[in-house]
Amino acid sequence: MSAFAQSAGGLPADPFASEYEAAVAAYGEAIDFSAPLEPTQALSRLTTARAGGSPEAPYSLEDLLALAASGNPGLRAAMESEAAAEADFVGAKARRLPTLKAETSGSYIGNPLGPITLTAGQLGDFQGVAVPPRDVIIYKGMESTQYNFKLIGEVPLYTWGKIALGVDLARAGLGAASLQRSKAERELAVKLRASWDALCYLGRAGGILDLQARIGARLVDIAEKSAAAGFLTPADLASARIKLKEIGIAAVKLDEKRDRLVSELASMAGLRALSSGELLLGVPAAGAPRWAEPEAQALAMEGSYDLALVSAMLDAKRGLRDLAEKEAKGLPDIGLRVELSYGGPRFPFLETDWYGQDDYQLTFSLGTSGNIFGNAVKSGEAAKARAQLAEAEAQKADAERSIRAYVRETFLGIELGKARLEYAALRQDGWAADLAQMRATIQAGAGSESEYLSLMIEALGGLAEAYGTLAEYRSSLMALEAVVGAAGR
Repeated sequence: MSAFAQSAGGLPADPFASEYEAAVAAYGEAIDFSAPLEPTQALSRLTTARAGGSPEAPYSLEDLLALAASGNPGLRAAMESEAAAEADFVGAKARRLPTLKAETSGSYIGNPLGPITLTAGQLGDFQGVAVPPRDVIIYKGMESTQYNFKLIGEVPLYTWGKIALGVDLARAGLGAASLQRSKAERELAVKLRASWDALCYLGRAGGILDLQARIGARLVDIAEKSAAAGFLTPADLASARIKLKEIGIAAVKLDEKRDRLVSELASMAGLRALSSGELLLGVPAAGAPRWAEPEAQALAMEGSYDLALVSAMLDAKRGLRDLAEKEAKGLPDIGLRVELSYGGPRFPFLETDWYGQDDYQLTFSLGTSGNIFGNAVKSGEAAKARAQLAEAEAQKADAERSIRAYVRETFLGIELGKARLEYAALRQDGWAADLAQMRATIQAGAGSESEYLSLMIEALGGLAEAYGTLAEYRSSLMALEAVVGAAGR
């Protein structure tokens, strides 16, 4: 059992060498750092391009991005928030416009008052003249119906800039909602792509574990035969079985990670169910950062959605402060009110003599409304708004420092990941040389196949681990895409 020149079927007893060499060669192709990472596609563009129909399985990365653009629940919520903010903005602008409202009422009286009259002479006579000399109608009485109609128009004339500040606040809210929606789109696209890439690399690692398992099964078979012949101790046999079981455990853990990534992809794309068999997975090259670190720092300061949101929050805080300060002074708002009214017992245009029984009024009113001695509550709100503005300014400075530090840490992680990937390739070169030497020794009739297979299992374990490192490296590149934000499109 020490040599494996030929198997029982006449085939080479080392059927794993070519598969191992192919796996190492594929890894070498995967750690290509020559080309920069391709930009992540914008979801809004995919929505426009795919307006004709929804993608169907099997799905590519672009298909999932298009599905996410239209079906992701979080993204839809961000869009609805933007629509609500736009409605608030329209409502704020409408406060400048005149308002027109109508008031109507109708009454029916079952027992109306009758006419009140003084008959001739009812008050006696004076020097032979009756008082009153003839019948006098004091009150004509009431009819059973009474109708009232009013058209009221109101328009603000001067509000000391409070309406304009309200419009500016609503505009800032709309801008923040738009930024939040754009940020959600960008982060969703980057996260979906990162999960896709990780799934691609884990799929390659799964193939390596399958090869490991077959080699482990061969190793256990050799160990069992050697133990039966008395050439191997029970401890050595148990060690071989443990090694195979460890490979199985690693495969189960890998399957769990892959299933979790597939579930995340389904959730992000808005799909109820998804399986890895419905995905057109490939293995992208590792790639390199799209920018040098100084350029990435500048782009992050320019395009970061987080910084843009902080700036929008600052604008809103300034507006709240200015509005609260104006309201605290109690400055009176000036407005114009125009009222056209009609009241009478006959319904207009429908009953006869309605125009002779009516009461028309056209009223113009100029009024003011405000607190004479200011508003203590608004004064407190103004002080609070000033404090919140100072806090927001400090948060912006802290956010800028955090982004600079994050970009630096990301580049360090990328450099470390690249070094680890290159180190893994060098280790594979060393293992390959050792395996070739052991294979030559065994073919010469010496050496141990068990030791040879154990070393190959170790080498494949290092290769599977390297694909995990490759997924982390790729994730760092995607993190850089995310932090650069709008400037990275």
